[in-house]
Amino acid sequence: MFLDWIAQLRLLQHDPQTNILGSLPLSIRRALISEITNYLQPGPGKHAPDPNIFASPAHVKWFMEVLGQGFSLPLEDMDITSNDVSIYAQWLFEPHLRPASVVNEGLEQEFYQIIFHQFSLLFQPRITQSPPVPPAFISSINSNNINNNTNNTNNNNTASGNNSSNINNINNNTSSNQQHQQQQLHPHPNHTQPQHSAHIGTSSGRPSSFYLNMLPVNPHANIVPVTLPSPTNAASPHVGSGAPSASSANNASALKETLSQLVHRHIELCKKTLTVLAMAGRTLEMSVETWTVLLKVVLGISDFLLKEPVTDQSVSGVVNMGDELCEHLLRVLFELWLRSRIREVEMWDILKECFMRWSHRPKAIQQWSSTTLSLTNRVLNLLYGSDEGTDVVILSANGINVKLDLPPDFVHYSWHRILYLAPHPLQLPSPNFTLMMLGIGYLVDLFNSVGERRTSPTNSIEPPDGNTILHIFGTYLFDACSTAPSANTESHRGCASAFASLCKVFCRPQRSTPFLRTYIERFYAALCVGLKSDACLPTILLHCTELFATDLVGVRMLAPEFISAIKMVLPKLQIDCRGFVSVDDLRLAAIKVVSTIMCLPNHFDKVELKPGWDWDMQCASDNASVMGEQEQIVTQLIRVLYADQHIDNNIERPFTGLKFYILELLLMSLRTETSSYNMRYLLHLINVYVIEDVPFCPGLVGTVVKLIEEKILTMQMPSDVTLVAFDVLIDFVDLYDYVKRDSKNVARELVLALSRYVDALINAGKLATYDCMIKWILVSQWIIDDQDCYKAVIATLSKGITIFDRETDTTNATEAQHPEKKKRRDTTFPPTKQLFQLPPRANKPTTTTTTNTAGTASANNNNSSPGPSSLASGSRSNSTVHKKEEVAVRMAAEYCMSQFVNQLGKFPSWNEQWFTNRKAMIISDLQQVKYRRWKQQQQQVSVAPDQHDTWESRDSIRYFLFDKRMILTVYDVESTFGPKETPSVVAIIRDTTGKYVWSLETRYKNPRKSPSFNGSSETTPTGTSPPVIEDNSGDSPLSDDSVPTIIGTTKKQSNDCVLQAPVAQAVNEDALPDIEHLFDKNSDNWKQWTSIQSIAECEQNAEAAAIEKSQTKPLDRYCALPTGENINTDSARGFRLLLSELGLLLPQNRTHITPLRITDTLITEIETLDMLNERDSISITTYYAQSGNTSWSELIESPSISEQFLQYLNCLGWPVEISDHQGFRGKLDPSVCDVAPYYADRTIEFLVNAPYLLKTPSPTDESTGWSSTKTISKIHQHVSSDDHVCVVWIEDLTNYTELARRIKMSSSNNSKAMVFIFINPLKNSGNGLYWIRILIPSIGNNATSVLASQRLNENALIFGPLVDGIIVNRHALGAMVRNTAISAHQACRVVTDTYTRPYVMRKQFIEEMAHRHRSKQQLSEFYSDVFIGKDN
Repeated sequence: MFLDWIAQLRLLQHDPQTNILGSLPLSIRRALISEITNYLQPGPGKHAPDPNIFASPAHVKWFMEVLGQGFSLPLEDMDITSNDVSIYAQWLFEPHLRPASVVNEGLEQEFYQIIFHQFSLLFQPRITQSPPVPPAFISSINSNNINNNTNNTNNNNTASGNNSSNINNINNNTSSNQQHQQQQLHPHPNHTQPQHSAHIGTSSGRPSSFYLNMLPVNPHANIVPVTLPSPTNAASPHVGSGAPSASSANNASALKETLSQLVHRHIELCKKTLTVLAMAGRTLEMSVETWTVLLKVVLGISDFLLKEPVTDQSVSGVVNMGDELCEHLLRVLFELWLRSRIREVEMWDILKECFMRWSHRPKAIQQWSSTTLSLTNRVLNLLYGSDEGTDVVILSANGINVKLDLPPDFVHYSWHRILYLAPHPLQLPSPNFTLMMLGIGYLVDLFNSVGERRTSPTNSIEPPDGNTILHIFGTYLFDACSTAPSANTESHRGCASAFASLCKVFCRPQRSTPFLRTYIERFYAALCVGLKSDACLPTILLHCTELFATDLVGVRMLAPEFISAIKMVLPKLQIDCRGFVSVDDLRLAAIKVVSTIMCLPNHFDKVELKPGWDWDMQCASDNASVMGEQEQIVTQLIRVLYADQHIDNNIERPFTGLKFYILELLLMSLRTETSSYNMRYLLHLINVYVIEDVPFCPGLVGTVVKLIEEKILTMQMPSDVTLVAFDVLIDFVDLYDYVKRDSKNVARELVLALSRYVDALINAGKLATYDCMIKWILVSQWIIDDQDCYKAVIATLSKGITIFDRETDTTNATEAQHPEKKKRRDTTFPPTKQLFQLPPRANKPTTTTTTNTAGTASANNNNSSPGPSSLASGSRSNSTVHKKEEVAVRMAAEYCMSQFVNQLGKFPSWNEQWFTNRKAMIISDLQQVKYRRWKQQQQQVSVAPDQHDTWESRDSIRYFLFDKRMILTVYDVESTFGPKETPSVVAIIRDTTGKYVWSLETRYKNPRKSPSFNGSSETTPTGTSPPVIEDNSGDSPLSDDSVPTIIGTTKKQSNDCVLQAPVAQAVNEDALPDIEHLFDKNSDNWKQWTSIQSIAECEQNAEAAAIEKSQTKPLDRYCALPTGENINTDSARGFRLLLSELGLLLPQNRTHITPLRITDTLITEIETLDMLNERDSISITTYYAQSGNTSWSELIESPSISEQFLQYLNCLGWPVEISDHQGFRGKLDPSVCDVAPYYADRTIEFLVNAPYLLKTPSPTDESTGWSSTKTISKIHQHVSSDDHVCVVWIEDLTNYTELARRIKMSSSNNSKAMVFIFINPLKNSGNGLYWIRILIPSIGNNATSVLASQRLNENALIFGPLVDGIIVNRHALGAMVRNTAISAHQACRVVTDTYTRPYVMRKQFIEEMAHRHRSKQQLSEFYSDVFIGKDN
């Protein structure tokens, strides 16, 4: 005996020899089943049954017949049924407790089958819906229940208790009067059908009463009906029957509550039985026939319960068994089905037919998705290796994981059958359609992820291509996408999931076979539909950030559609996306898509767009309700910029027409964006766009500068965004040539605006403002003629320099007004810390506060620098302990003022590569000092003590310290252009900005000599003389561009004696031909002779004029001899004359200058100061790789390098010879490298380390220190150990993340590489487009470096302009990669706390030198040292 529905499905047939007790009354069956159950499973303290009762299989079957009837008992007898389940569970899983006759005669398989059959009886629902009956009947039944309650309890010793007594009596009173077949077809009892039928129902027409039925074990099973009043009927009176009493309503409510509890208990018992069935499949050794019986039983149970529609519990008040058991039934069914390894086609077809009837249930679709996902994982593991999927089938549901070790061939077969088990998604209800599309999306993700976790680069198995995935799921995905325009709200998510899956498939690179044209066309058509759907647009944008970087044929023609769709998101959101994704994430996705599109117009400038491509965009741009007044002004300004850009007589609709809309999106979004991350992203994109497009639209940079300037001046941007905005403006300095062509006032307006802006700031942000302002000032000499502008700049910088003085003045004024509030406490600075250990140079200088006020004489009132004691005693009583930010502001202002004074108008021409070898022009005073000291020591050893020292005093070198901010080195040299006695000196200045060398000599000119005015009769007023304009051409020192010269007034003696040339006359002079007749007229020789004649005539006329002048003033030919100079040329006097004429030797200026004694310590300190960089010195590493699977050896010694890579390498900088290069060289040496790319400007020195430019050192050259390093790999590891940025040119981005990890792990142990920039040339772009990927892996040599990498990765947008995922054009690639590498290098040093500006380090070091070399020298001693001729 088993559930009748199994027979109706023709899965099993009833055995007429079973169900022996089915014809007995319920009370008799209950009593018999209860007694037998209690006997077979006695309670605690009772004896176990005699084993002899199971003497034969017939006896066993009789007992099992009785126990099987227990599964059909009513709800109130579930205690008996539960004991029956426990007995069968013991017999199944504890072989020693099974009946001996079954084991002895080998009847286990039949024994199992009988148990499985009988278990199905438990799943017959005891409650079914039926029309309601009047409350009067309920009242009569309740009274009968009360009368018979006692008898029921006596007849059944195992009754369920008081809660089930009413239902028990109902069944007893009615079961004897009913026939089984009549009860099944007509569930209403005879005595309940007549006159009350007119009063059945509620106003809504819903059935609201139930029947308590006994489970039918065959077609003649008993069904005992019980009806309950609906909540509406119980609460309101019925028409024509009178109002029900309060006791009747209460009894109905209590009965309904009792039923609910009993049904819940029944469901829990069913779950327990399903667990027993699952355990049977896992533990028992069953034959094929037994497996088939088990599957048919479970399938029949599932279909019987799950085919019914889902009920609303809120209406019925009692849970539905099908709804509650759906998840458990499906989990057990699929587990047993797979564990059985069944391959009967008929059984699989029946399963599919049944599943179609269950597809209205969401849990059925979820179970299908979960099972298919588990099988897919196993299939991928079998097809693509151990790195993919799982090695077993893992069925997972609600935290329950079941592992199945199935044969590979059955895995493939079952995966295919279950994959197509569900109906087509469009045939499902809307909620289930969404669930199925989500499940298909998970499957697509699994196929797309193949190869991402591969650990072995040598694995030759190719992952599934896009065509394979579309062969499997394409029909479902494309059909779902086609319904997007007409989909209802519940189906929107399903359609969006279909678009997401398609975008993931098509955005994945195809390594072997390209997509079929059919699939590409359907995908493009689906995108055109989805981009116009508000529900699908967010999903498409989120998953198409890499679409335009693929090699899909014709994909870039979708750019207009995407721009039109993005305008629904940017600059203002015009769709409702709250149910899909956050607004900030959606806007970021749209910005990322723009980053892949904005380079296309210039690349495809000759490509024509389809007609009507701009209709949607024009509608969006002209929508005044979306844009404010300021936005409309910006739009009109951009429209003017591109008014004539896309006009081409040969192309009607060129691709360049997109420029206007792209720039409008970027600039308008910057104005409306609120997310800090998105604003930084937009600023980087604007930077890249301007750099790429400014050659085609010169006015672009000026417009963008003004807009960013306005955004900054609002002072409403976050601080991190403001810093990025200043970086963008600094990058635009290189585009000044385009700025001045369009508007010469852009730089002026920006500098003035920044001057006002920095005055409004407190402290934060001033440093970046100073940097940006000084960069725009020094870009050219435009500010020299702008008096108002440079006065504003000077005033702004002066405020920063005197920030402490202004605070002190404010404090004094406050104390004068409120003397009673004056606080007497020590507020002085601590003494300056030692930042450097000498030797060598310290690696990490720290920032300290200084005790001096910059640029004022009042700060140094003493003759020597104050020591710690004087500081502690409060020598500066008005000083305050300043914040670190304020100190940084003052230092930055001082540096900018130094740059403004020193660099503006500095030679040579700005366009020359002067910065490359600037150090080559610097004279090394330290080498001369060392040589002189060595020579002096040699002389002291070689000469006798009584002999005079032969050391030449005029060669002495003097060092002076000015205001603790500058070190002046002066020494006399012989005059280069004048006589030996002419004072000439070389002055070397070292300050925070660098090292400068001046060669100075005095020149004497005759003041009485004036130029000739060619006999002009003009006169000058009395007492004045016209200015003398000296012609410095010819032998003047100013003609030499390498050395600037200061010219003083000089005197020269003139010699007016006229030399008479001797004349000789030849004998045959008459026979000599005349020179005028030697040449043919109009010949070349004749023309040359004519020219010589004209020149000679001019000279003769000039001589005649000079003679005539001398004759008019004959006394000028005679003059007295001048007085002798009597100058001792052996003494050093040039430095003294220079300092004296500068006023530095005056007594009142004595406190500003400190002589430095030349010692070994001083020489070491000067050397250390020269080692401190004047500019940021940055080196990066670059590689060439075919793919992410390239090994380290192939990366270092690449057998073939593309021509594009070499061109890119030359674009990073100009090549310099390492042997001759005097600038920054990193760790390169001429013995290992001949040429390297190098770049420099006022603030940066940039060097590129490429392993392909290295060479192995000569074995015989041991002086260089490379003798132990004999491989290119070792050399490269050493020279690149300090590089924070690594740029990789990669042809195929496959596994590029693993390549970054391989580079990091293969580098030296102290490698500092943190940022990896990958450049991927895009296919089908004519070598003109490049995809940029930026990776910051969280790997390092220690925990600190890993933490720094994580911090930088979280704030990756602090460097730019290139961002991860952007596509750039070829003509701007080198400059943007270089700028990004420089910015990333500085960011790495910031997050690792190792970055200090060069001028800060130099300033601190000079101050420390002043502190160490302070002295209390008397005025007389100072003047005496000035006149001493020897080194001291």
